[in-house]
Amino acid sequence: MFPRTSLTLAAAAVMALAPAVGHAATNWSFNLQATAPTSTTAGDAGGYGNTRTYSASGVTVGVGAYSNTGINAGATGQVTQDNNNANQLETAKLAFDSTWQGLGAYNRDAGGTATNTAGTDYQEGQSPEHSFDNNERADSALLSFGTSVNLTSITFGWWNADSDFYVLAYTGAGTPTLTGLTYATLSGWTLVGNYSNPGGSTAGGAFTTTLGTALTSSYWLIGAGGFTTGVGVNSGDISSGSYLALNSTSTTKKFDYLKLTGIAGTTNGGGTGGGGGSAPEPGSLALAGAAFLGMVGLRRRKVVA
Repeated sequence: MFPRTSLTLAAAAVMALAPAVGHAATNWSFNLQATAPTSTTAGDAGGYGNTRTYSASGVTVGVGAYSNTGINAGATGQVTQDNNNANQLETAKLAFDSTWQGLGAYNRDAGGTATNTAGTDYQEGQSPEHSFDNNERADSALLSFGTSVNLTSITFGWWNADSDFYVLAYTGAGTPTLTGLTYATLSGWTLVGNYSNPGGSTAGGAFTTTLGTALTSSYWLIGAGGFTTGVGVNSGDISSGSYLALNSTSTTKKFDYLKLTGIAGTTNGGGTGGGGGSAPEPGSLALAGAAFLGMVGLRRRKVVA
């Protein structure tokens, strides 16, 4: 007779590889523009580091903002180099404006009365820099979920000049740290993709982009521009058009300006915490199932004999 313990272990192995059997997938979406958050935090005295939290279909997400406004390596005083991936990440102010269709970011270097004012991001917080942008400083939105999810699509309700964006998923252990790091030295993050100007060629209204990833994670980072692992965020496409680079005379670049309006995804339920991964490979489930059925068949033959 085939040992009962072996059958039990085989069954347990199949169940361990197939968590979705006990937890039906849940589709969810958040309209960050039309739906009021379930809670907010005020951030520091300047409002930097504030968050907005949304809940729907049993899923909760907190949204915060970051920008590379910290002193770059070896420097003293304020950041003096624009679009520099050596500048350290700091919390920014997550801005909501119903007129401009979504969430944006106001970074800590906002101010100045003219272009190239040392240590300031000229026109930050004004149109079009009331958005997530990569003009002088590179802004990003951190999504923190209460469970591991697959982010399937992102909606931007407004954009200008250019609409490139990137998405990262945290696949490291525990809770990610951003403050004090740079875009070039982010650790534990996996590039989901760079999405080149999905909104169009000049300016426009809402558009939704499907991400097309099997990754799951509790933490996702969305930023304006393009991202290269180990290098950081680019400072715009070489092109012609409005809102060109402030510091360049030989090369013109179109920066990216986007207002985050909505996100959608799926979750299988169960499990919380940091990091991410992907669903078990179908082939693995099939092999485990076949092995289990083979054990059952062998046991039956021995009983008949």
